[in-house]
Amino acid sequence: MKKYLLDTNAFFELLSYLSGRAVRRDNYDFADIRQGECYISKITELEILSVIGKYGRGIPSQWQTCNRQTSEEGTKCNNRYFFEGVTPWNKKLCIAMRKLIKEMIEGRSSILRINVLEINESIINRAEGFMMHAVRYKFGSQDALIASTAIIYSTEEDPMYVVTSDKALRAAMEAEGMKFIVPGKSICT
Repeated sequence: MKKYLLDTNAFFELLSYLSGRAVRRDNYDFADIRQGECYISKITELEILSVIGKYGRGIPSQWQTCNRQTSEEGTKCNNRYFFEGVTPWNKKLCIAMRKLIKEMIEGRSSILRINVLEINESIINRAEGFMMHAVRYKFGSQDALIASTAIIYSTEEDPMYVVTSDKALRAAMEAEGMKFIVPGKSICT
């Protein structure tokens, strides 16, 4: 049975897929992923709750100042633009999403079981080494923790496939020879 480690965006897309809300045009093959063992890093568990909170709050409509540099001398743009905002999700939906995540993690969901992999000293040490790729590829420390979790929990005979749409993270993982899955495609190495 294949092991899949979903990054935060992939986990959110999986939740959206399960609730009938398509997020991407080029979805992952979630039917295949659900046949395997699904994992998330502890950092993803925390991040996904933050994402649900963000959608639950919404973002108000507002005028914003552009403030981009428009010349080599440092002149700033002082035009304004209107941001239409994001309508907050229904509170019942946020509660239902948090409940579904909890049930998946606790193994009480009939839809899917998600195993949470704790962040330990080995993962942190490996993430510090993985961050060397951040000089060349633009990704964050949370992504390094996710990739390092897959490295620590993989073996040659039993690899853990990272499910991600993050191009920078994929490039760094490719440099490490890691296996990953991208939307609309099968396994890449």
